[in-house]
Amino acid sequence: PASEAIESPYDPEARYSRKRETVWTGYKVHLTETCDEKSPRLITNVLTTTATGQDVSMTNGIHRSLRKKRLLPARHLVDAGYVDAALLVASEKAYQVELFGPARLNPSWQTREGGYAADQFAIDWDHQSAKCPEGRASSYWHEYESKAAGRGVVKIRFGAKDCGACQSRTKCVRASGAGRSLQVPSRELYEALETTRRKLGSEAGRKEYRRRAGIEGTISQATRRGAARRSRYRGLEKTHLQEIAAATGINLLRTINFLSGQVIAKTRVSRFKRLAN
Repeated sequence: PASEAIESPYDPEARYSRKRETVWTGYKVHLTETCDEKSPRLITNVLTTTATGQDVSMTNGIHRSLRKKRLLPARHLVDAGYVDAALLVASEKAYQVELFGPARLNPSWQTREGGYAADQFAIDWDHQSAKCPEGRASSYWHEYESKAAGRGVVKIRFGAKDCGACQSRTKCVRASGAGRSLQVPSRELYEALETTRRKLGSEAGRKEYRRRAGIEGTISQATRRGAARRSRYRGLEKTHLQEIAAATGINLLRTINFLSGQVIAKTRVSRFKRLAN
């Protein structure tokens, strides 16, 4: 596996990774910054990891580091890669931080192909029952701890007769003679996920989340001015030191610009787009 394979004899800690069309050997950096409108946007945390580390596994470490510095936010705007149901609950309990970001989409074929996705089913937790978009009630409910998922899950099934007679069966089930089945997180996790989705879907939530876009500009600035995508050193520890130095330089530059009254630059608009408008 890529997490164990040594890619270079000169840097045994460097790992191979790929994100969409981008392929690299080395490390990955996670940046956190402030986004208060009347204050300079300063980088508050730098976390450098191996290239194969998953974003979702870094959220807790980022919060732990911010707590040590007494810089934990009340609401943390994050990319979709840093959110899952368990983290929404754990961040609130352990750090009193509201994790605010879009959860990853369900990978089921129903979600991909416009069928009835799991979030379209109404779940009655008190009566341990679910109702499908066509109004039929579930016939089976089982709660258990999943070792694979590492959390509590609920298995829900609908009767084969009900699904067999349903006109929308092709949106739910492909196997002949089978009824629809769902696997959802336990109640606490499911409700936390639904609450976050509801907030993000509101006009106020979308406006609030747009403030996270500033971090994309920070990554661009770190790449252009701080050579964030090219490590000058070997090893995770020295690469992390380089990223901290780049973040410190950006903070100094932004502080000077803020004190001198310089307005934050807007996203560039291409000449072609300006002409089209």
